[in-house]
Amino acid sequence: MAGEAMDDAAYREGYEDMMRMHAEAQRRGWHVPERIIVREIMRLEHSATPPAGDRLVPMVEPKPYPPGWYRGRAAALRAILRDLHQLSR
Repeated sequence: MAGEAMDDAAYREGYEDMMRMHAEAQRRGWHVPERIIVREIMRLEHSATPPAGDRLVPMVEPKPYPPGWYRGRAAALRAILRDLHQLSR
């Protein structure tokens, strides 16, 4: 239960951080191509999943953020991508 609550906090933190970055980019007039957003979503989702099975090379350093943080950032990017598609219609 405590892990879920921490994960939810990490998810919110990742989501809010990405939305802040997006708002700042819009304020500055920057535009990120959809292709880059999709690639970043895939990278974040991959980072959020733990490795399956045993690995030959042990992980030397832990991930700097919990998996929920990566999922939150990916969810924010999906929301941004949805908004971009709705604006283009």
